[in-house]
Amino acid sequence: MLQWLRRNFDTCFIVLQVWVDGLAIFASFFLGYGLYERIAPGATSLAFYRELVLVIVAVTLVCFWISDLYRWRKSILNVEEYRGAFKATLLSFLTSASCIFLLRAVAPDQLIKFEGEVIWLYKVLLPVHDLLRLDPAVEMASRVLFVFVFVCIFVLTVVQRAIMFHVASRLHARGFGNTNVAVYGTGELAMRVQQKLRLFPTLGFNFVGFVDDDEALRGRRIRGHEVLGGRHELDRLREAHGVKRIIVADDGLDEYGLAELCRICDDLGIDYQVVPRLHHFFSQRFTVDFLDSIPMLSVGDRSHQPVYKVVKRGIDLLVSLTVLVVTSPLMAAIAILIKRESSGPVLFSQVRVGAKGRTFRMLKFRTMYVEMCGDDITPQSQDDPRITRVGRFLRRTSMDELPQFWCVLRGDMSLVGPRPEMPFIVDTYKALDRLRLDAKPGITGLWQVSEARRHPIHENLDYDFYYIENQSIFLDMVILFMTAMTLLRIRSTA
Repeated sequence: MLQWLRRNFDTCFIVLQVWVDGLAIFASFFLGYGLYERIAPGATSLAFYRELVLVIVAVTLVCFWISDLYRWRKSILNVEEYRGAFKATLLSFLTSASCIFLLRAVAPDQLIKFEGEVIWLYKVLLPVHDLLRLDPAVEMASRVLFVFVFVCIFVLTVVQRAIMFHVASRLHARGFGNTNVAVYGTGELAMRVQQKLRLFPTLGFNFVGFVDDDEALRGRRIRGHEVLGGRHELDRLREAHGVKRIIVADDGLDEYGLAELCRICDDLGIDYQVVPRLHHFFSQRFTVDFLDSIPMLSVGDRSHQPVYKVVKRGIDLLVSLTVLVVTSPLMAAIAILIKRESSGPVLFSQVRVGAKGRTFRMLKFRTMYVEMCGDDITPQSQDDPRITRVGRFLRRTSMDELPQFWCVLRGDMSLVGPRPEMPFIVDTYKALDRLRLDAKPGITGLWQVSEARRHPIHENLDYDFYYIENQSIFLDMVILFMTAMTLLRIRSTA
């Protein structure tokens, strides 16, 4: 039984997800009804809505399916699934409202007639309508209750899908339900893919080795993994190593070679995915246009986001001002503790590089001995001898970051964005790395709340690229929520 579950992990997990979604939607109705009862106690009995519950559950599950929420999608922090859940819930809201309107009871005098006879289309549809129609009282259902229910559906869907994502990730990390994957290619792009597979076993892939047609590389070990063979040996590799998926990551592979490789995989029943040469381009928002029969990619213009920029700046001002006012007594106490332990200034000021390459002074509470502060690599361990005792506590709880809210208020930083780097590090940036400077730096960001935070940021610049190209209030809210959850976990273990 356990072996069968391992072989069919994806299918079983999706079936389980459908059931969990259904229960969450069902529970959302009761939660929404409870909230409605608080503002209108005793307005209507819960039994009054029994038909409405069935309609909402059925319609919402169908909308989830239409929105591809039951297809495996690997995205940073599962953000794309949450975005899909929002769109699916909105679609379900509109569809359910339409169903209530279309399935309402129809009086005989309301039927459209032609020369005294009910038109034939109505005669055909009436039996179906009579079978599915709702109780006339459902039409009087409170609109406030209806809104409450769908708000609860979205919230519970996001929460339970975050839990399910965490469960699936933990199972994958333990080798349960993983897919054996080989990477075609041994160049720089292939190394980046292999690094992701190595650093993130929670993605559900078990990397078994490289595939390359170069005979000289056969049997050689690269980063501890063997070059297993070439494309014409995939049948043997499938049997010997259980390869079920090939990730094609070879910049030098021409169009005909790629077509042949894909054909071989199709013939052998091996799934394959192709990493495009301009893979960072595909993290951007783009549209597909056509020049006659030739497809062309056009990158969306990020410069015209006035509403997002205004709302983001408004949130930055409101939150930073509130935090500075509320935590001012705490910051005063921290300042006293820092002064008592070691001599030197309370605040640590350092030049950092912000948006468009402009420099500014970033402020933090000093956590190191003053004679050891400087433009050096940030300490990676709490046992670093440069860190003071108070500093260890401040770093562990992230309270050393509190003065950065002044930088946010000033406009040099934002609540969410890439981490600001020191000038000597930015000087080493290549052209691609400098894309990080397209956005205002933030106190927190996508990398900080991901599993990748255990590894150096320079190995995971993809997170900043993804954020810059997909900025939205929704993404910012997800990152801020994840940051709050991370801080709560830290405090609970402190």
